[in-house]
Amino acid sequence: MMEVKVKGVSYFGVRSPKHVLADMADIKAAGFNAVLHTWSEEDQQYYYGTMKKIVDSSANLGLKVYVNPWGIGRVFGGEAYSELTARDHSMCQVALDGKPKVAACPSNPKFSEYMHKWIETVCNTAVDTIFWDEPHFYFEKGGLSNWSCRCPVCCAKFRQRFGYDMPAAPFDEMQQDQARDVLQFREDSLIDFLKEMTEDVHARGKRNCVCMLPPWFPAGLDDWSKVARLESVDEVASDPYWEKGATEEWVREKYAETARKLTDVAKQFGKDVQMWIKAYQIEAGRENDLAIAVEESRKAAIDNIFAWSYRGTETLSWLKSDNPDAVAKAFRTALK
Repeated sequence: MMEVKVKGVSYFGVRSPKHVLADMADIKAAGFNAVLHTWSEEDQQYYYGTMKKIVDSSANLGLKVYVNPWGIGRVFGGEAYSELTARDHSMCQVALDGKPKVAACPSNPKFSEYMHKWIETVCNTAVDTIFWDEPHFYFEKGGLSNWSCRCPVCCAKFRQRFGYDMPAAPFDEMQQDQARDVLQFREDSLIDFLKEMTEDVHARGKRNCVCMLPPWFPAGLDDWSKVARLESVDEVASDPYWEKGATEEWVREKYAETARKLTDVAKQFGKDVQMWIKAYQIEAGRENDLAIAVEESRKAAIDNIFAWSYRGTETLSWLKSDNPDAVAKAFRTALK
């Protein structure tokens, strides 16, 4: 199988450089050569100097550093709280039910302005790659029964593009051509946003990796080739994490399926590939699931593999694995 060249873990929740750097040394000693640091709205507002020291010091240790916009605007994945829409309601995505959601709209110019400032801040560090983590439109459990976004910005852009008002109905009640137009509009809105942001990052001399939610999530970004064909995207990734209780067969099947989809689109457009392995909420006795996920990724010739997160995510009690030591060991062993 393909040798794993980039071996990494995500790291978050600690903002004391002394303790972080001890953990970075532990990460490197364990055989990893990369780390992802999260950079939330809170970090942007209150921890710039601290975060710069953490990122720069990690790079000085020889670790390749990725940074993601953790939970920012609820457009990106992560448990970090977002207050952008609370501060400015005009940024809110508006769902089919007409209610504003806690997520910002990626088409809103004010959100774009915020993200450009975030990019400028983060790229003023020794970061190697900006990791665009699960960009998506707001969705609820149950799929697209209450889809987004119908904010004034989206409605105006939709009418300008298609020549009629954006439908205000569930997808199964729309005419087929209308449903197609709305789905295409949602996807192209995310692509336009990613193009603008990744070009800014490239202009500052840094790389871009876009991590797509797996196909069974109604993120609004179904055609991964639209991401991979962006010249400013260097790497594509995904994270087909399993729910508690999933069978080993499910883990193997979904990782194999996602790995094939990633490598096919990456090969078509000459991009690097990265796969993420679940290392949170791992039930005792199910640590071998990590080995299965790594095995299927390596079978697909993926040589950049990260785990979410460091030591079984032991610092975040809601995501903590039952046996963090066993999870950490399982991931290290699978990469060898």
